[in-house]
Amino acid sequence: MTSMSVLSTGYRGNANWRDMSEFAVHFTKPAEPTSAYDVIMKILWEGRIQPSGPFGAARNLVELADSQKSACFSEIPLDLLERLVTRRSLYGIGFRQDFLIGQGGALVWYLDKDSPAASSFQGLVRQAMTGGIDPGEPLWSLTPFVDYPGEYMVGAYRFEWEREWRVPGGLRFGPDDVAFLFIPEEFHAAARGFFEGHLRDNTGPAYLCPYVDPTWDMQQIQTAFSSVAAAPPTAAFTLPVDDACGYCGGPTIDGQCMLCGRLTL
Repeated sequence: MTSMSVLSTGYRGNANWRDMSEFAVHFTKPAEPTSAYDVIMKILWEGRIQPSGPFGAARNLVELADSQKSACFSEIPLDLLERLVTRRSLYGIGFRQDFLIGQGGALVWYLDKDSPAASSFQGLVRQAMTGGIDPGEPLWSLTPFVDYPGEYMVGAYRFEWEREWRVPGGLRFGPDDVAFLFIPEEFHAAARGFFEGHLRDNTGPAYLCPYVDPTWDMQQIQTAFSSVAAAPPTAAFTLPVDDACGYCGGPTIDGQCMLCGRLTL
């Protein structure tokens, strides 16, 4: 369970180490006709970030199929997210890195294309392919975390700036695993009221963690971290639902979506 009272924008107990982060964040992207808001609400309702990809040093090996797909995160310091937000959206979710590690996640290892380190790792991959690809080969559990940034025939592949983390197979979580949510400031009050209602009425997962606007500076972020007291554990819930919402995929009751509030009749 995440303790809200100990969140800090520092690193490993050092409040002034602002070039590092103890968190890893996932921002949603719109996918027409679904908005980034709808995507984050679906993730929060399901308690799962689905894997995408494949990624890594074995992403082109079709025999490995879904084992090279991952949920992706970034450890960019929280007040330096402008470029990431521009590529994605204002909606996201933050986790402690130690939680991701416990779920099989790790920081991506960037081995520059044609470097000795990249050549050595590629040699291990070729060796593992000798005589056919065995999906049980231990190396394949490492390959999702290895990228080769550099210049290619189709263009540059340079994403080291994302300081990426990956969790192969996607990430399952509960409300108490979430460190904070990224939501535009003007929606914070409505979001807290929405989730407090879920907790009160036992109608869905209640995310009572700090809410952060990703355009805030570090002082504003730390204030948000400090202002939210530790929330009580959220109870399990059972909810009889109708069909999935045609807009965001959330559950509906009597034709109204419990996530986005739209009527689907």
